[in-house]
Amino acid sequence: MSCDLLHRLGWVPVALVSLGWFASAGAQEHTIIALSHTDFTAYELDPATGRIVNRFTAENQPHEAVVSPDGGTIFVTVPRDPPYVTILDAAGFEEIGRIESEHFHRPPEEGEPGTEPNTSALPHGIALNRDGTKLYIGVEGAEVPGMVVYDVGRGAVSRKIDLLLEGGHYLALDPGTDKLYYPHRDDDRVVVIDTRTDEIVKIIEVPGGPVGVAFTPGGEAWVHSDYDGTVTAIDTSTDEVVARLDTGGQGAGRIAVSPDGRFAASTRNETGNVVLIDIEKREVAGQVALGPGPGFPLFAPDSRTLYVMVRGEGEVAVVELDGDGDGHLAARHPAGETPFGGTLRYLGGR
Repeated sequence: MSCDLLHRLGWVPVALVSLGWFASAGAQEHTIIALSHTDFTAYELDPATGRIVNRFTAENQPHEAVVSPDGGTIFVTVPRDPPYVTILDAAGFEEIGRIESEHFHRPPEEGEPGTEPNTSALPHGIALNRDGTKLYIGVEGAEVPGMVVYDVGRGAVSRKIDLLLEGGHYLALDPGTDKLYYPHRDDDRVVVIDTRTDEIVKIIEVPGGPVGVAFTPGGEAWVHSDYDGTVTAIDTSTDEVVARLDTGGQGAGRIAVSPDGRFAASTRNETGNVVLIDIEKREVAGQVALGPGPGFPLFAPDSRTLYVMVRGEGEVAVVELDGDGDGHLAARHPAGETPFGGTLRYLGGR
């Protein structure tokens, strides 16, 4: 994506995201971006009514998305057939570009009998640095797994960071430090990258198949593990583990932290619920049954409303939290056939 296009869309990548976004988010209008696998479609929903206001259909399954700091551009990973990242103008949900790279491909890898060999490096996890100038794309299926770094201003891939570890499905940037945290669930490690230099600064042991990560305004990274029902808290100033908690839920999912830093939400596929955690007390505050296949949880700016993609129901579930962090199911919004990934778009930017 060229600099001219960035300016035409009104996105000048300066430091639009600051340490204060946690505090200021409460007053912001937003929409829900829901990515549905089997109908290959990204949906934008009005959170108040559930009305679908925009949609875009890709060539294959959209898996994860990230929105530019001004809310005007959406990057969506499409890991297979062919692997690419689509760039959407958020105003009209029209494709305005694609990121394609040799790093998104690998030599043929045999799959199930009767299927074509896999040649995709599986570009999946995706994140933007704080000023929106660098996009990080995980390639967990590459011969040498790692991350591709895309220079947004130049509209070109600048490098690949080789990490070697297996199972790097999701990654995220801490808005407080601009460090990137990349869990690897098959190696029980979280890789920490300094996005100023793109150098590895730490590799942290986190058991149980770490996959999801979200951040508190107080300086912690909370990591969801798929295989043992736990979440782990990491101090982002030292990158040391400071707490580990058994949620009581089971199965794959993701994690979110409320903007006010009070609660975390960990979804669990096998138990079909979202577990709500009091961050200060380091204890489970409650859980809400959602049905089969809960995926990405997303806190609204008010920190009291939680949206959860529920793949098995084809819906976005709306959970309202009470003052103690327990919650109840308040609404369900249809969102394609199998929504799992998602993000929020802040109207007018953060």
